[in-house]
Amino acid sequence: MIKLIATDLDGTMLDDRKNIPKNFDAVLSDLSKKKIRFAVSSGRSFCTLKNQFQKYLDDLIFICDNGAYVYDKGEIISTSVLPHDAVVNIIRFCEKLGLTVLLCGKKATWHNAEKASHCAEIANYYVNQVKLDDLTAFDDDIFKIAIFEENGIEESAYPLLKDKYGNYFNVQLSGRFWVDIMNLGITKGTALHNVQNRLGVNYEETMSFGDYLNDIEMLENSYYSFSMENSHALVKKAANFSTGSNNDNSVMTEIIKLCLN
Repeated sequence: MIKLIATDLDGTMLDDRKNIPKNFDAVLSDLSKKKIRFAVSSGRSFCTLKNQFQKYLDDLIFICDNGAYVYDKGEIISTSVLPHDAVVNIIRFCEKLGLTVLLCGKKATWHNAEKASHCAEIANYYVNQVKLDDLTAFDDDIFKIAIFEENGIEESAYPLLKDKYGNYFNVQLSGRFWVDIMNLGITKGTALHNVQNRLGVNYEETMSFGDYLNDIEMLENSYYSFSMENSHALVKKAANFSTGSNNDNSVMTEIIKLCLN
């Protein structure tokens, strides 16, 4: 019996217009009656997720910043703060490469975006933004560094970032244009594992959905793991099952089929 469901948002549960499924209320209510917990698991920060899921704050588990910040029923379960000196080092390295950098912190999302197109992309995923001319002047605890390259990052800056910082931090490809950096050991998967232990739920009782590389560890921590039709090839390889695209309400369809029928 499934007791815990965790799903990525962008490219997974949300459609391409970032809409929550129309039947989300009904499905969440039915899951609650069966005492099945639901976690939204995202690279987005809590301040953004809190805005989008305001009416569900007392119901959902929030795995934010790829697992660096976890919140459940009004309680911060765990946080992982990057060392200040390391954040400054990464900022300077990215500036040399001409990359746009976001610092996802407790107080705000700090960034150095100059182009209007970059600012628009940031606005798709983050609220409470503060632009700094010198990003190293940030005053915050930073949970995650998000790095953006508008022409695609997988074949360009990602290998450079992985080579320079991969032995010291978790450098993850989180989208076509995005790389995220967290402390070593911080992933959606480790966060989900900690939630499982907290709730007394095991691998066989867990369901998860994802589409990109930062979802792989989460999928590996659940038996009912689903890749989306629009997933990266490595995500399809990691999941035990597959479903339709994020634009077909496929997450809700699989939940209804396996948990509510």
